[in-house]
Amino acid sequence: AGAGVPGRTGGAPSRGRASMTVGAYPALKLVEMVDPISSFNSFNAFFSRRIRMELRPIADPDDARTLVSCADCRLMAFASVIRATQLWIKGRQFSVHKLLGGGSPSAHEDVAGPEFGLVIFRLAPQDYHRFHAPVDGVVGAPKRIEGEYYTVNPMAIRSAIDVYGENTRVIIPLHTELFGTVYVVAIGAMMVGSVLLSVTEGQRIARGDELGYFQFGGSTLVLLVESKAVRLDADLLANSDACIETLVQVGMRIGRATEAVYT
Repeated sequence: AGAGVPGRTGGAPSRGRASMTVGAYPALKLVEMVDPISSFNSFNAFFSRRIRMELRPIADPDDARTLVSCADCRLMAFASVIRATQLWIKGRQFSVHKLLGGGSPSAHEDVAGPEFGLVIFRLAPQDYHRFHAPVDGVVGAPKRIEGEYYTVNPMAIRSAIDVYGENTRVIIPLHTELFGTVYVVAIGAMMVGSVLLSVTEGQRIARGDELGYFQFGGSTLVLLVESKAVRLDADLLANSDACIETLVQVGMRIGRATEAVYT
């Protein structure tokens, strides 16, 4: 999935988040693996390996108002899609409508819908490649969209190509009481064979439950949460405003539910 942005490879440490820079991120943490390397009969099987989830505790385990990270990754967070497109996502045709499979929208098609906060989880090849629920809720009908396999490295995202809206992806709606409908979009990239799901429509999930996994290649998740429903953590927003990716792991806090009411 490529290296971090040149000259911006850090991420201010906060509240126990990993404080090393992206460039110094350790290669493979073999001690975290559930199964020994000798047990894998293919590199693809190793790539989607499981880790000991007790090493990824869920933030505020008794408080479902805390939004948690879906993945071990380099994270960017924006309070609005508009802010994300001002600073980071430069694809000319990018829109929430298109990302969620609505085709190429007119200039006004997104206006009628809710405003979303947007979080990007960029996974590097050495990372743990299973992804997990950021909220408690019920899985909606997944939608698979075939497309391209453009690289998801920062240089590509900041080019005119609408990488997120053109690449192969799987959209997983999660219906919740605290955050409304949350969308997890698993985006395939260079050399990815497939995105495989571990959940089915109608299944009730809790924060940290496995949603699915990527097979070999570059990979990214995009999380959409209605802006009125969430307050993303200030340190993540500040880093992202400076175009700095922050290293996070599955289960770390990334935001809190507001007082918005959903029925």
